[in-house]
Amino acid sequence: RQYSRAQTVKLDDPQIIAFKSLPAAQRGRYRLVEGHLYFGFHRFIPRASTYITFLRRPVERVLSFYYYARSTSDHYLYPLLASERLDLKTLLSRDLTSELCNGQTRQLAGDEWEDPQRVVTRAALERAQSNLRSHFRVVGLLEEFDASLLLLRRAFDWQLPFYVKENVTKEKPDDTALDAETRGLVEEANSLDLELYEYARNLFEEQRRAAGDSFAAELSDFRRLNRAYPRAVPRFARAFRRILR
Repeated sequence: RQYSRAQTVKLDDPQIIAFKSLPAAQRGRYRLVEGHLYFGFHRFIPRASTYITFLRRPVERVLSFYYYARSTSDHYLYPLLASERLDLKTLLSRDLTSELCNGQTRQLAGDEWEDPQRVVTRAALERAQSNLRSHFRVVGLLEEFDASLLLLRRAFDWQLPFYVKENVTKEKPDDTALDAETRGLVEEANSLDLELYEYARNLFEEQRRAAGDSFAAELSDFRRLNRAYPRAVPRFARAFRRILR
């Protein structure tokens, strides 16, 4: 809602390829390009640009990915998960997708790690950390979603970013339900992501401290107002429909 529809574009994998081949003038008209993009995409934006991101706790991210894939019929892993009823431990052991192994480090290190066959190394972690420090205007955390939104608001002079939760995977249990063996496998497969997340959390806390003493009160006010937002949206929609009649 901070930008008009004409100023924004959301890209999935096929659209990313198509976007890169567009004329420069068309690529440059957007003020917001969003999607699961690898660092380095700025090379295809013919205007000054910056990055923002939301990182997620690695174990929760993997668990969410698994349950989303298992419950979404058009996901590329769904046929296998549905037919063989693979649990997360088995899926990890079969090494069927790079998205379960240091996926956040892979994306933030840069598009030279986009090849799923390329092993994510400590060099990739160091590159990802450097990129976060040097090229990201705001480093957000999904677990600190409201505070991250307010940091974005300050950085880009946005209006209050009220929201309603959508696309919540209903089947996903809390990560505390994982047995010790499965949790250990997830942590082993995402050891670099665990380090990256702690680095990102430190950057986030730096940004929060830099926001000043008034930030805590601002955050409290925002949460109070946003709790009323889901109730206000239907009322607004009904009023808008009456105006159109």
